[in-house]
Amino acid sequence: MRALPGGVTVIGAYGPDGAPLAMTATAFTSLSADPPALLVCVNRSASMAQALGTSARFSVNILGEDQLEIAKAFGGQLGVRGTGRFIHGNWRRIDDTEVPVLSGSRVSFECAVSHVHDWATHHIVIGTVLDVHFASAASRSLVYADGAYHAVG
Repeated sequence: MRALPGGVTVIGAYGPDGAPLAMTATAFTSLSADPPALLVCVNRSASMAQALGTSARFSVNILGEDQLEIAKAFGGQLGVRGTGRFIHGNWRRIDDTEVPVLSGSRVSFECAVSHVHDWATHHIVIGTVLDVHFASAASRSLVYADGAYHAVG
């Protein structure tokens, strides 16, 4: 799968204890336009998995080329763990939403979990899109392919 370029996202949510959680992911895709829905895949051993139960809320933040450090931080490549990762990027709640949203992302989706399907080591999470936030200035997209990050567009 390294040969297939994937858009880089950071998935964010609040855990059962109220602490923010986030992780870099490329296993993300659009699922349907009506109703608007998307799909993310999360390893069950990831701390994020505990926050994505049915009826939970989460964000998917599509990264631009200027957010490489954020991708690395939430992908575990900078050695920062837990809530310490949130020093990377400008995380906020929009209008008292129930999810952390990354300011400056090309696009951020706020979602509600509508279904979780277990497959082998992963949760396949279907999220109904509740709101969409676009960046005021578009940068090139950040993708991951062949074990490295690249900018395209």
